[in-house]
Amino acid sequence: MSVLIASFLVFAAAYVAHFYWKVSKYPKGPFPIPIFGNLLQFPKDNIQVNFDDLSKIYGPCFTIWTPLPSVVLTDYEHVKDAFVSQGDTFTYRAHRAPETLLQPHDHTGILASDGVVWRLQRRTSLKILREFGLGKNLMEEQVVRSIHEMLAQLENVSDAKNTDVFWPIQLCVGNVINETLFGFYYKYEDAEKFKTFVRVIDTHMKTIQGRIPLMVGAFPWLRHVPVIGEMGYHRIKRNIESYQKFIEEEVASQIKEYDGESEPENFVHAYMQLINKPGNEGLDITNLCASVLDFWLAGMETTSNSLRWILAYMMKYPEVQDKVRKEIFDNVGTTRLPSMSDRPNMPYTQAVIHEVQRCSNMVPFLGSHCNLEETQIQGKTIPAGTIVFGQIWSILKNDPVFEESHKFSPDRYLHADGKSFDKAVLEKTIPFSVGKRNCVGEGLARMELFLIFSALIQKYEFVPNSSIDLTPVWGAVLTTKPYTCQLIAQAA
Repeated sequence: MSVLIASFLVFAAAYVAHFYWKVSKYPKGPFPIPIFGNLLQFPKDNIQVNFDDLSKIYGPCFTIWTPLPSVVLTDYEHVKDAFVSQGDTFTYRAHRAPETLLQPHDHTGILASDGVVWRLQRRTSLKILREFGLGKNLMEEQVVRSIHEMLAQLENVSDAKNTDVFWPIQLCVGNVINETLFGFYYKYEDAEKFKTFVRVIDTHMKTIQGRIPLMVGAFPWLRHVPVIGEMGYHRIKRNIESYQKFIEEEVASQIKEYDGESEPENFVHAYMQLINKPGNEGLDITNLCASVLDFWLAGMETTSNSLRWILAYMMKYPEVQDKVRKEIFDNVGTTRLPSMSDRPNMPYTQAVIHEVQRCSNMVPFLGSHCNLEETQIQGKTIPAGTIVFGQIWSILKNDPVFEESHKFSPDRYLHADGKSFDKAVLEKTIPFSVGKRNCVGEGLARMELFLIFSALIQKYEFVPNSSIDLTPVWGAVLTTKPYTCQLIAQAA
């Protein structure tokens, strides 16, 4: 027995010595303990606030142990150095749960892949989206169709003095990406299937955060341990599997009806056409489903949340809402909806969108990045295989270019003439990330935000039914607290 105890003590001492030898090789951060790292120091929610506080102690590049070593970057210079200047170095993913649970097959699609697979899927997807008019009139027409459906729904609400805009906005944005991917959109009176999977995604975004999923990601065998495995892995997996099945069924339906020779009518058709062409090894049904899954989620969740944040801020600051409406009326009038051709003449409306994205700060962390070789970020050594997180929440909150950053001030984006943009401020406003892994659908998202927001403000004044609380609801995406409002129609 004494031999076993002695052997255990020797092993434990060696493990601890090796652990702290490893710790010494990374940028300094809060003191970790073996096995758990810093997880026991994590707050239950709003981890971005905790990381922001840590950056004031250890600087804008520090290490936390989750319990794997993870470097957190909290200022623009470090994020730019890593993801722009060394873009190729940091295009890799960590390939660990809970991130890998989104897809039924890891290393597929765009969000969860890297290397050759990622480059091929991203390049193919961008090519298809451009052919379908991303940034052109065709895509704008699609967005406007969805806006008309939304406005018709709002016009027929049962109680204009007590309206919840959650589903009208969600379906408006969701239908744009759904029509792009599958060639059809949901009717407002028949959208239960759509609503089901929006709720599934919302649950996923809230359950992947926290200590237990990170522990399971670091030690995969924990998924077989009762309670821990259920909370940190199986519950998340069961929930998202229904969404994965939904995507696979929709893709299969579109494949079945496509003859392979006709002009593609949607993303699935176009991808299938490319699969069948010689020399396109690497394009297959598995990656098609994965790419569609990525686009359906990313193309809907952040844009719809941004719009709900925008309306919340407009109700909190009615003088800003009035100023936006005046700009719309002066440049567009009331007889037609705003178009992208109006955008250059509406700088204040654009500034409001930028400032709400900055203040709502709803995507605290960029997806995990990983380097296969040792490198340096702003002079600090980053060992090979390190997980690196860019915390854009801290950049949008703290960068010196945002003077009095705690204030909601759209004018910060404009020069004194009220027409031209301050490029230095714009450069640091990075809600869509930066570098080679920036958001593929950024162009579409910006189009939707401008067209939907300006159409809503043109048609209605939004008045809150209670005090607007801008404190976010914690999750992988920070959402608004639920609110209802009065819709006051504007004279046509």
